Formats: sequence, C-alpha cells, structure tokens
Amino acid sequence: MRRILLPLAFVLVASTAMSAEQVVFRDGRSLVVERLLDRGDVVELELRGGGRLAVPFGGIEEVRRFDPEADDAARERTSPEPGWRAQAGDYAELISTSAARHRLAPELLTAMVLAESNFDPFAVSPKGACGLLQLIPDTARRFGVRDVFDPADNVEGGARYLRWLLDRFDGDLELAVAAYNAGERVVERYGGVPPYPETVAYVAKVLQVAAAP
Repeated sequence: MRRILLPLAFVLVASTAMSAEQVVFRDGRSLVVERLLDRGDVVELELRGGGRLAVPFGGIEEVRRFDPEADDAARERTSPEPGWRAQAGDYAELISTSAARHRLAPELLTAMVLAESNFDPFAVSPKGACGLLQLIPDTARRFGVRDVFDPADNVEGGARYLRWLLDRFDGDLELAVAAYNAGERVVERYGGVPPYPETVAYVAKVLQVAAAP
C-alpha cells in the first residue's frame, strides 16, 4: 500500500479519525504515534506505548498515514528484528514483558537501560544506583525489588517506577524521564525539566534513542 503524505495542518484536524500516524522530523528521525494535537507553538504527540510528547511545530517535516503492513514488509527486507530488540540483545524478552505489563513502549524501556547502565547488570554509580536501570536502594524498596543485580527484578522495578512517574505527571513523557534522572520532587519544584546539564542531556538521549527506527 502506498503511503500518503499529508499536510500537517490537515492531520491535526483529522487525526482523531486515523488509527495511527508516522511523524517525520526535520532531522530525519520518525515516530509512529496514535494522534497529534495542536497546542499552539507545539504539537502534542500521543505515543502508542503510553504517554505524550510535545515537540515544536516547526520541527516536523511531514506526517504519513501509518501502514503497518508496509512497515512490516520494509522491516523484513532490512532487518530480521526491530531495532530495539537488536539493541536489547539478551534482555529483549524481559524488557518486552515488563514494558507490556506496565503499559510502556519497549523502545522507551530499552533506551532507559542504555542510558542508565549501557546494559551492564552489575553497574554501580557513585551515588549507589545499581543494575540495569540504576535503582537507588530507596527506589528499589519502594517498588518491590529484592535483588537489584538480578536483571529481571531490576527491569521490573524500573518499569514499575517509570509507569508511576508517567501517571504522576499526567502522561508527560519528558517530565517522567527527567524525574527518573533527577527525582520527582525536583521536577515538581522547577515545574518542568530541571536546568541541570546532566538531566537535560539524559532526557534528550533517552527520547532520541526511543524514537530511532
């Protein structure tokens, strides 16, 4: 099936009637979303895995009607498996399981693991964060993690925490990811992503990796 390129203004009006759209950004990246909402200077993207992401209106090059059959066929021609699975490697199944259980996109959870530990299950930060999703002891206890160095236990706890953050910040993906890095109270105090270079870079990296094809 041929993909149809649509003017962005038309999509913002008609997206509620479409099942999904593929947003192509000016930097060449693309992202499949449930729908787009006009918020003035920004476009709010409702993500298929849950949550929302606001992007500048001018950052979007075009929007295509998403054709899953054509997308699957193209993927089969270029790669034996989705990019996030290849990236997750041996941890793909447990990431997929935890992501599905907590209504998260596996691409997002994979990006988080990459940013947090680079897939090292025994990573320990100077602040005492441990494992694949770098859980500090208090967070591990809050979300029922018994062994932070057990990959399945760690990813399950991290996924549970990320879902909790998404619910707390009303589905705002950018704020939830920032809170995972800097803490939810810090995000609430600033009323947005805190102006810490580490957190700003962290949010950008996670969202970029999660959106990569």
